[in-house]
Amino acid sequence: MESRQDVVSGREIERRPDSSATPMAAPDGPLRNRPEGSGPSLWVVVLAGGQGTRLQQFTRQILGSDRPKQFCCITGTRSMLRHTWERAGRLVPAGRIVTVITAGQDPYLAEERRKGIPGTVLVQPANRETAPGLFLPLLWIARRDPEATVVVFPADHFIWEESRFLVHVCEAIRAVGRSPDRLTLLGVEAAGPERSYGWIIPSQRLDEGMGTELYTVERFWEKPDRHAALQLYARGALWNTLVIVGRLATVLGLGERTVPAAFKPLQAVAHCLGTPDEADALAKAYGHCPSTNLSRALLTECAKSLLVLAARGVFWNDWGDPERIVRTLRQLHQYPAWLPAYTRWAEMEGLST
Repeated sequence: MESRQDVVSGREIERRPDSSATPMAAPDGPLRNRPEGSGPSLWVVVLAGGQGTRLQQFTRQILGSDRPKQFCCITGTRSMLRHTWERAGRLVPAGRIVTVITAGQDPYLAEERRKGIPGTVLVQPANRETAPGLFLPLLWIARRDPEATVVVFPADHFIWEESRFLVHVCEAIRAVGRSPDRLTLLGVEAAGPERSYGWIIPSQRLDEGMGTELYTVERFWEKPDRHAALQLYARGALWNTLVIVGRLATVLGLGERTVPAAFKPLQAVAHCLGTPDEADALAKAYGHCPSTNLSRALLTECAKSLLVLAARGVFWNDWGDPERIVRTLRQLHQYPAWLPAYTRWAEMEGLST
C-alpha cells in the first residue's frame, strides 16, 4: 500500500482515490463474494472524531494517556481505529475509505502512519457530535462520486466475529440496491436490557426465504429508561450498531430534511472542500453548526425511511464504559497485561469491574 499522504488546505490528509487499488490487508484477507454495490461507487466512512471523555479516567489508568478510545490499543497491538480500517479495507480499496477526526487528534493519527493510513482523513475543527461528523465526509464524497453508496463504520466498537459481521454488511449493501430510497441499519441481538444503546424495533419482514433477516422499522429508540429497556429486550428488539448503509443521495436528503440546522452550514461550504479555502470555510461552518446526535435527531425521526438487517451470530459491543470493556474481555478469555492492576485500582476506588 502506498504510504505517501498529501496535505490539502492544512486540515485534510488525503491520498487520491484509486479504484484499481488493492484492498488494505486484513488478518482474514479481502472479503470474497462482495455484492454488486461494492464496485467503484462503494465508499466507507469511518467516524473517529469522538473525544472519549467517558473513558478518560480508564485510559489514563491503563495507558497513562487521556487519548480517545479509538486511538487506544486496549487489547493486542492494534488500535480500535486500525481494526476499523482493516474491516473497511476488506470491503473497498483503500482510496475509498474516508475517516473523520477532530482538531487536536492529529498526534494520535501520526502514530498510525507507520502501518499506513488508508484513503483520506478529514479533520473537523470541532466535535459537533455524530451528525455533522457524518455529513462532512458525505459532502466530500458527493463532489467526487455523487452516485455513491456509503457504509458508515464507527471507529470505537468491538466486534469479535469480523468475517461474519462483514457478510451481514454485504447483505445490507444488497438491500440498499433493492431499496435505494431507504437506509439499512445493522442491528445485533440484544444480550440484555441495556439502557445506553439505541434500540430498533423490527416490523414487517421483507426477505422471507432469502437467508437473511431484513425488516422495516417500527421504531428507533435511543437510550431508553430501565422500564422501556426491559420491554424492548422482552420484545426481541435489536441493539443499534450505528453501522449504516445507504445511497449517498438518500442519506444527504434525510439530513437536509430532518436536521437542517446541522446540515445546511456544511452544505453551504461543500464547494470549498479540497480547496485552499477549506480550513477557513469549515471553521465558519462549524461555528454555526449545533451539536447534533445522529441517532437521536435523525434516526428516531425517520423510522419509515429505515430498514434493519438482523446481524445474527455476532458478538458486538460499544466499549463506552470501563465495566463493559472488562466484562467483555473476561467473557472472551482475553487478559491484557493491564487488567490485574486496573482491577485492583478499580476495587480500591469502589468502582464496579
